[in-house]
Amino acid sequence: MLKGLYWKIIPYYWKFLPLNSGKKRTNFSYSIGIVTYVDRFDIFFKPLIKNLVSIFPDTEFVIAINGYYDQDIQKRYLNIIKRYLLNFKNIKIVEFIEPQSLSKLWNLLVINSTSDKTLILNDDLKIAPSFRYSLELVEIVKNDIGIINTSWSHFIISKKIIQKIGWFDERLPGVGNEDQDYECRLTMNNIMLVDFRVRGLKNIIFQTKNFSYGKEIDVEEKKYVKQNKIFFDSKWELSKTPKTGFRYVRIMVQYVRLRPGMDTPNFYENFIF
Repeated sequence: MLKGLYWKIIPYYWKFLPLNSGKKRTNFSYSIGIVTYVDRFDIFFKPLIKNLVSIFPDTEFVIAINGYYDQDIQKRYLNIIKRYLLNFKNIKIVEFIEPQSLSKLWNLLVINSTSDKTLILNDDLKIAPSFRYSLELVEIVKNDIGIINTSWSHFIISKKIIQKIGWFDERLPGVGNEDQDYECRLTMNNIMLVDFRVRGLKNIIFQTKNFSYGKEIDVEEKKYVKQNKIFFDSKWELSKTPKTGFRYVRIMVQYVRLRPGMDTPNFYENFIF
């Protein structure tokens, strides 16, 4: 009961906080990356970035603004969000008119991050003032890769890991299965994904009804693009029991094996780590 009341009070706490223009960046251990799009601007993104910049005034933010199928709406939105972000310092923007895959947007967050490590956050989160203290207390930022509270809605990744495992697979055309694919690849390369318990963070798990990609989008589990699941199933073979060449993957709760010829391409061959 008290926990529920706490999260009800938090939005009012931040509502009356003045816009923070930030300070000169001094935190070089990690940057923060966020993907967002037009339908989540007022209800999620605006309060989130305002909160985060207040908690992390010394940290670089990379914001990937996804495109939208209605380009007139998208152009107006880009003007609005860019004007809003002028209130803050230490912000980099990667913007699109046309919709892009979430994998591509995650890759661009890493590419545009000045730091070696990027803390990637969903835009549908509630953040408490204690979040940074808890985050740095558990020392997740010392890891090259790690998830928070068992979820890829918030994770840290380093350029070192990208160099070893590769980029998020941009052949996944929309949103969904990016985390499963990457965790499968980590497992195949014998890299343990550490899960960190961090307080002061609540995942709202918003169920999208209007996707960036078009008016009529076939979905899986109410919030993922079906074409992503189709591609994922064409890339990985699954088994409920152990088999030769298969490895058990936590997020799948199954054994997996890469299908022949489905290795992930190097999408950014010219990127220098």
